[in-house]
Amino acid sequence: MLIKQTVSSTEEKRIVTGLIVSTEFIEAIKPIFNLDYFTNSYLQKIALWCDSFYEQYEKAPYMHIKDIFESESHRLKETEIELIETLLSNLNEHYDEGEINLKYWTEQAQDYFRSRELEITINNISIYKEKGDLEAAELEIDKFKKVSLDIDSNVLINPGNLEEQEEIYRKREEEDKRFYKMPGDLGRYLGNQKRGDVVGYYGPAKKGKSFTLINNYKYGVLSKRKTLFWSIEMTKTEVLPRVNKAFFPMVNEEPGEYDFPVFDCVHNQTGDCGDRNSTTVILEGDEMLIDPSHVVCTKCMRHFDLETKKRYSITVYKDTMFRDMDDIFTVRKQHKYYQKIWNKYGRISVHDKYSLTYDKMMRDIDMLWTRDKWHPDILILDYVDILEIGSNFDDYRQEDEKWKLLAKIAGQTNTLVITATQANKAGHTTDILDASHQGGFYGKNRHVNLMVGLNQKPEEKERGIMRFGITEARDVKYIPGRTCTVLQNFETGQAYLDSYYPYG
Repeated sequence: MLIKQTVSSTEEKRIVTGLIVSTEFIEAIKPIFNLDYFTNSYLQKIALWCDSFYEQYEKAPYMHIKDIFESESHRLKETEIELIETLLSNLNEHYDEGEINLKYWTEQAQDYFRSRELEITINNISIYKEKGDLEAAELEIDKFKKVSLDIDSNVLINPGNLEEQEEIYRKREEEDKRFYKMPGDLGRYLGNQKRGDVVGYYGPAKKGKSFTLINNYKYGVLSKRKTLFWSIEMTKTEVLPRVNKAFFPMVNEEPGEYDFPVFDCVHNQTGDCGDRNSTTVILEGDEMLIDPSHVVCTKCMRHFDLETKKRYSITVYKDTMFRDMDDIFTVRKQHKYYQKIWNKYGRISVHDKYSLTYDKMMRDIDMLWTRDKWHPDILILDYVDILEIGSNFDDYRQEDEKWKLLAKIAGQTNTLVITATQANKAGHTTDILDASHQGGFYGKNRHVNLMVGLNQKPEEKERGIMRFGITEARDVKYIPGRTCTVLQNFETGQAYLDSYYPYG
């Protein structure tokens, strides 16, 4: 190669990060890997270390990269040492072993290597042409090689090869590992959500859709998935306190003891069951009495024996717990417990209403990588109805375009996309939402993997009960009309306290 142009090191840092932390990434790009594609000398050296380590041990170096760096540092320039130290320090903050968006990173690496191969060839041809060496210039054209991983090529399988069978089953087990799942019975009910999926929640206004999305953000972060939350309805002074309250419950009033709902059994409250926990009777007709001596009982709630499970009759009781006030003093006290996991897995982007576009979403993603070397696994949008897409239509086709765009983003970035939408007028008066109660164009269901209705009667809102009901699903078996009961306490920012679904 005769010349190297100075280009941004952003993509090269992504590739080097992948080489350090992921054996699968090394194996994926090995057919097109070429050290000449690197324009930054210090990144080229790290890439060489990773390649040599893989050749010897058949794995990515991960934590061993620091040992390699120390052993090679005497050969490096002072500026290279400083740059490598900074990169490795950031790496330790943001990535665990193997923890990358493999498909997206592999495709990005392929595109970058394609660009570099073209760039190198064009530069060499230009130099030889200026020198008048036309034969050498033509030879560069013959030497050009198309950079391709054949990602979409077909696979030939011999079912009679047991080793091949075992390898495929091993990969299937790895793919089936939980990517993102809500806790408890709600997680079992909604199922495993994966990269490339689009998940929608819908319900009447003021039913807690934003709380539900923030709750997904919370469990995305706690699941150690890099989760980006786009807020286009709330300002930064509104959304951040809500996020804080989701992680550590706080109240807007003075600190003290506050109610929150817990599951109980009707037979425990009436005294009908001889095996109940409580020694008091607190349910007389439809009236529930508060008794400090009452003890809730859920012995039969999730019992392994079906007949025992059937004895459970779902109800709730109000328990109490001390809650701190929602202020900076509580945040300072709690922040140390979440700072590390937030730094590594959580980001929030706030935009004005109707101002967020596809280009701005992609810009946010690119900026997070450029600034923090951080690429999301889960994208949460609050909410799709006020996304600006610059459509030429003002009817149902505009809404269809929005949901198509979400499906495009999920595939393009290899992420799970979660959003919410409004229910229609009929959905405000029904007890159980179905697919006909989604606002706007019904065809949006063609673009989602899962659509979930938020069901709540007025008396259930008072008791802290929300019923999640699947109305569309590609990969989850569900019974229309049957819902999963979720306990909530919006006063303290809790969209999920516990859940129950009557399996069996």
